[in-house]
Amino acid sequence: MSSKSRWANDDDPETEAILAQRKREKEEKRRAKAEKQRQLEEQQQQQQAKLQAQSQDPNFTQTDAPPPSKRRRLSNDHDPARQSPQPSKPNTSDPQTTAEGNNLLTLPTSEWGPCRHVDNFERLNHIEEGSYGFVSRAKDITTGEIVALKKLKLEPTSPEGFPVTGLREIQTLFEARHQNIIELREVVMGTKMDEVYLVMPFVEHDLKTLLDDMREPFLPSETKTLLLQIISGLEFLHAQWIMHRDLKTSNLLMNNRGEIKIADFGMARSYGDPPPPKLTQLVVTLWYRAPELLLGADRYGPEIDLWSIGCIFGELLGKEPLLQGKNEVDQVSKV
Repeated sequence: MSSKSRWANDDDPETEAILAQRKREKEEKRRAKAEKQRQLEEQQQQQQAKLQAQSQDPNFTQTDAPPPSKRRRLSNDHDPARQSPQPSKPNTSDPQTTAEGNNLLTLPTSEWGPCRHVDNFERLNHIEEGSYGFVSRAKDITTGEIVALKKLKLEPTSPEGFPVTGLREIQTLFEARHQNIIELREVVMGTKMDEVYLVMPFVEHDLKTLLDDMREPFLPSETKTLLLQIISGLEFLHAQWIMHRDLKTSNLLMNNRGEIKIADFGMARSYGDPPPPKLTQLVVTLWYRAPELLLGADRYGPEIDLWSIGCIFGELLGKEPLLQGKNEVDQVSKV
């Protein structure tokens, strides 16, 4: 039996085209960087030669030298040439002043800029509608890359403003950078204030659709591979003190190489030790909901995600949901 997964499709022409384009872009950037470095070295050599020639001129004085060109300081690197001739008096009221009192502690910061407009993407087809957004397949007009666009569900007349579910999803995805968690590339805006889109990589499949279309369930070796990836991503989330709170097969994406990506963080939230009180019980889809949630617990932790993983494990083995209750009471009886 071949070790290659049945769903793998590394010869996908669309995938190959994207990889080839990325390779070309990297080569162009590398050449441009090398050319820029070469020009900079030539300018430095010419400037040094000019200064050396001027220093040999007996009529040349230091005041004749041109002022140094200004440049934007992008990091807190130390430049020996930029030393103050006299030590400045320390400002003891400034918390950024070092203990020696001569230099200020400069901290690198990220730059801010406007969001791109959604018109930079060509929407190709609709994928699905979830509880907290509409997902479409789109193409970045600038790079030609195929991405997934998720439009957040916003109510412009809502007095609450931007929904907390959208804020949590954006914050969580920016914090959770892991190979088994879907990546948030950027946030783009539409024409109206209630048009907010999340740009993520396009992933070809989700486990629910695969299970519905497969004639036979996954092999035990494939099930183990999938679970290892899911647990790896979940372990990273819990290490960052984040609960997903909506794990199910439809929220587990898989590309043509068999790589799992945990997605849909609309119900995710951070927690602590001890867990915060008065948490909502209306989380996790019914068939994947832990017993303590079914019984009305308002204080819980990451163990509710582990219960969902157990339900997903049974579904991967049996090709259908393990506990299919009609309502909360029936779900408790199924458990």
